[in-house]
Amino acid sequence: MITLKNLHKSYEVGQNKLHVLNGIDLTIEKGELVSIMGSSGSGKSTLLNIIGLLDTYDEGELFLDDDLIRNYSLSKMRDLNEKRAARLRN
Repeated sequence: MITLKNLHKSYEVGQNKLHVLNGIDLTIEKGELVSIMGSSGSGKSTLLNIIGLLDTYDEGELFLDDDLIRNYSLSKMRDLNEKRAARLRN
């Protein structure tokens, strides 16, 4: 299961801050199919990169199963990504 609670992400653009994700709440159960839709620049890729552990977020919580991702060490995140990549290859 993947759970997002009040997830926020922004980028620095010159002197300004561009808020891309603002308080996203989402739960995806194991085996559930989900479609992320929106216009260009709406944050779809950013959201998927965060869920895929390829990007960080500013605020909120991301859980994989019942584990809070902020509590993962860098080595734990690498191990998790390696296992996921191995499953995709097989």
